[in-house]
Amino acid sequence: MKSPITRFTLLLALLVLPLFSYKATAQTKYSIMEMTTIESVIAGGMGRSKVSFVPEYKGVKEAQLENLFSLTGLNLGNVRKNEESIQSYLQQLSDDGWELVTSVPLTYSLQGSGLFMTRYIFRKAK
Repeated sequence: MKSPITRFTLLLALLVLPLFSYKATAQTKYSIMEMTTIESVIAGGMGRSKVSFVPEYKGVKEAQLENLFSLTGLNLGNVRKNEESIQSYLQQLSDDGWELVTSVPLTYSLQGSGLFMTRYIFRKAK
């Protein structure tokens, strides 16, 4: 049979040990990266679509995306190219150790035009 001191020591260890691991994770510092995709919906191919990085990523502040519309309407080939470009950036960031924390979809529209934006927030331990 275990003595009361052994039980007390075991109980104390079970209560105190988790505090050490919490303190270590609570002090982790992160660098933050924001990637925003902006896809313009303006008929006739007049829109401007891009990817923006803050801070710049590998020397890139902005990169072009394809316009979603052409003179004939929605260009599904351009939609596909944009999806592939965005996925490529997400993969590159992941490969470089950036962890996606959250993404926020944003939409703005007026009669005959609009913007589809998605903001991706990444972090990386310093």
